[in-house]
Amino acid sequence: MQDVSFCADFCAPGAVSLFTREAGCGFVTGENFHTDRTLRIPELNSGFQPVWWHGNAPLTRLVRDENGVHARAAAELPAGELAGRALPLWYKVLAPCEGVYRLRLTLHGLYGGEVLVFAGRRRLVWRGELPAGREQVVEALTDLTPIIPGGETRPARDDTLDVTVIGPAALLCLTVERVAEDQARRIFVLGDSTVTDQTAAVPYAPGTSYAGWGQMLPWYLPEGWCVSNHAHSGLTTESFEEEGHWAVVEPRLRPGDFCLMQFGHNDQKRPHLTARGGYTRRLRSYVKRVRARGAVPVLVTPLARNSWTTGGQYNDLLRDYAEAVFALGREENVPVIDLHGESMALIVREGLETAKQWFYPGDFTHTCDYGACRMAAFLAGQLSGLLGACAPARPDWTPAEPRLPLTPPEGCTLAPPAGGEDPIALCETRRPGEILTRMEALELVVAAMKFFPTNAYSSPLADIVGQDPRAVTVQTAIQNGIVPAAWTRDGSLHPTAPVRLGEFLAVLMPGYATRRLLPRDMEQQMVGDADRAAPLTRRDAAAICRKIEF
Repeated sequence: MQDVSFCADFCAPGAVSLFTREAGCGFVTGENFHTDRTLRIPELNSGFQPVWWHGNAPLTRLVRDENGVHARAAAELPAGELAGRALPLWYKVLAPCEGVYRLRLTLHGLYGGEVLVFAGRRRLVWRGELPAGREQVVEALTDLTPIIPGGETRPARDDTLDVTVIGPAALLCLTVERVAEDQARRIFVLGDSTVTDQTAAVPYAPGTSYAGWGQMLPWYLPEGWCVSNHAHSGLTTESFEEEGHWAVVEPRLRPGDFCLMQFGHNDQKRPHLTARGGYTRRLRSYVKRVRARGAVPVLVTPLARNSWTTGGQYNDLLRDYAEAVFALGREENVPVIDLHGESMALIVREGLETAKQWFYPGDFTHTCDYGACRMAAFLAGQLSGLLGACAPARPDWTPAEPRLPLTPPEGCTLAPPAGGEDPIALCETRRPGEILTRMEALELVVAAMKFFPTNAYSSPLADIVGQDPRAVTVQTAIQNGIVPAAWTRDGSLHPTAPVRLGEFLAVLMPGYATRRLLPRDMEQQMVGDADRAAPLTRRDAAAICRKIEF
């Protein structure tokens, strides 16, 4: 093993330096973030990204005083965007090789309050109250391995160690050392967007940040364990291997390592990855290959969604996949952690509205930082017996305001980042004056309600076949109970039939009822005294959907 030890440059008197590869270490602010492309690749950095509407304007400035180095708001950042939010203090160190590293940093409390410390791609390693004037030493293990960034097809070498401090604290000192292989054990994590290291917007608030449980797990593990998270958004049991991620993990598995696997959310979209079919076969293959490397496989049932029926009953769309995981666990004698059951029980106990605090605002599948921590705490507790060490006691993280993401200011002239086609936007910009059709009505409501698409088409409608690209939308709409019975009375949908306002409301209102308690005057709020029998244009249907907020 190559010996590596490092002491950050700000530990000694001198100017605060910004990171460059030539220097090998330094802080990251808007000044170098916007000029160095490599600092804007989330998978190779801290996982914090400035909100897009400020362009290249810096959001933070660094202050060095007798307490250490801390971040303050730049003059360009509106005070309103900082209400209840914080700015990251991000330090970066170039590492000579992959492996496990120990970080040791000393914090100084500035004015009292909650402080968070993240390592690598926004993996939580410490959280606590730090009173003014008190020093806190934080030690954590972090793992460096190659990773395939989004949009790329080949692994990139992740050769930097990132430390990010959030909250009223100054960074006094940081030391880094390479850890011998026999001094640290790794938990490899395989999965999808509900597990991955998600990026957070700056200014940061935990309730308005996407997060996967894999990135919060380090804080809840016993000493001597670290997480190597290889989950990525959009992955299935199949694409995890086909896109090259398994080829990164497999050769790095060592005897004594653990490998957690949670898939299902995206497998559910693929007809050939049914729960007892391709999904189980793929998981079984991973189990066998993990064991062949001397590591320990652990299956995790998929995180439950906050999904409900129009009748107010919980709508368990992932039951088949959770049951398939249990069946595989029995067949292969593999430990199973029932995250699906735990998260579903939480959602059902708290109800549709209260359970939203654990999810990203307006999203019913992906957790926020609070929810990800809640799930990570459960997983760590279940892992304790397998790891042979008790998970440390950690205080609960109670969700707090703000609960709504920041939005661009009025008059913003910058274009948002490119994204997928939004059915609502398409109705506003393409043929807006044409009359809405039944198929378009279903597409609009499925998009507005953020219903999760289902895979295999099983609804017996004569004019919608399984190979039809519209079949997924139709199946999703039927499964969520938003297709009016009158539309399919003769066994067909008649997808191009024109839609009147009253018909559109008959689709929209049941959909809304699955996401929020339906006020008695909801329909009146949406359309007022408009003629329910009048044909509805694409533009007007989109305008109605724009009024919906969760």
